Amino acid sequence: MRLRQTLKTAAASLSTVAFVAATSLAPISPAFAADSANSKPKGWTDASVDCKAIGLAKPPPWTIGVSNYGLTNSWRVQMIAELKAAAAKDSRIKGLVITNADGNIAKQVSDIEDLLTRNVDGLLITPLTPDGLNGPLQDATDDKVPTVLFNDRVNSNKFTGIVWADEYKFGAIGGAWLKEKLNGKGQIVMLDGIPGTAVNDLRSQGAIDAMGPGIKVLARQPGAWAYDKGKAAMEDLISAYPKIDGVYSQGGAMSQGAIDALLAAKRPLVPMPGEGYNGFLKTWSDNKSKGFSAIAPDDPTWQSSAALGLLTQCLAGGTIQKWKELPIPTITDANVDQYVRKDCPDDVWANTKMTHDEVTKLYKCGS
Repeated sequence: MRLRQTLKTAAASLSTVAFVAATSLAPISPAFAADSANSKPKGWTDASVDCKAIGLAKPPPWTIGVSNYGLTNSWRVQMIAELKAAAAKDSRIKGLVITNADGNIAKQVSDIEDLLTRNVDGLLITPLTPDGLNGPLQDATDDKVPTVLFNDRVNSNKFTGIVWADEYKFGAIGGAWLKEKLNGKGQIVMLDGIPGTAVNDLRSQGAIDAMGPGIKVLARQPGAWAYDKGKAAMEDLISAYPKIDGVYSQGGAMSQGAIDALLAAKRPLVPMPGEGYNGFLKTWSDNKSKGFSAIAPDDPTWQSSAALGLLTQCLAGGTIQKWKELPIPTITDANVDQYVRKDCPDDVWANTKMTHDEVTKLYKCGS
């Protein structure tokens, strides 16, 4: 394998009141479903990839390299747990080599280059930025290492497959619901994730477009999809604005933090979307009797295992979709109590492919 020159250029430029499996979550209500016709990513194609024909098939056992851009919140931690659980059940997989870039694009470039020099059989990548990985993706293509992306996108077609959820649609579901709750008028604040990432920007834009001109956005604050940062951001917003009619939060842990901030400030609970984060679901369930209302479009933590499935299908010589869209089901006021697990810690996510027992063991539920 040749010495690569991409590092410098790329550096410059995550039963009974049991957790229900992802496939049984409620479908999106037509009232809140976004028209995703205009939210297809740049480069979208319906094409398939014949992995055997282009020389990507390899005999097992396989070693899979994983480049994760960071473990910045509990969603990303469970995403990796889902991947490990799926790999452990596939006897063809010799092992996973998982790297963590800690939110640093130069380190992610270096991680991928290192995985390639270690002759992994396939690559799974969660891209930190749309353009920062062009060099390593080209190298993987040149070396005939099948590469499947998930959790975010790149502005390149130098990958074998991508597993993605329509994040614009995710934002639009929450935005449309908030518009309905406020009868089309009101003053809100927004809690963003990590600005500059495609997930954050698409969710925010989807929400803004769906809310329409009658909803005034007073301010936006980043919360990194994390409880502590979301709570701190909401505390700042509460101090700055005496009247807030609603909150658009694009993350469940941030929503939980926002509710706790409102309660601590003795401010009224206002409608806000969240996700299937167990801490948020518990807070939501506990405050329904006080009139709190929410909706939770649920980004699947199991997209990692879906990406692994696409990669192993390719390594086995199959034909795969180049772009594989995942569903975004929703949790509502009517069914939240079916998905909350009050015996489990906050950091569990409802949209999982792990079994009830696997979740219980991983998170030490009930202890």
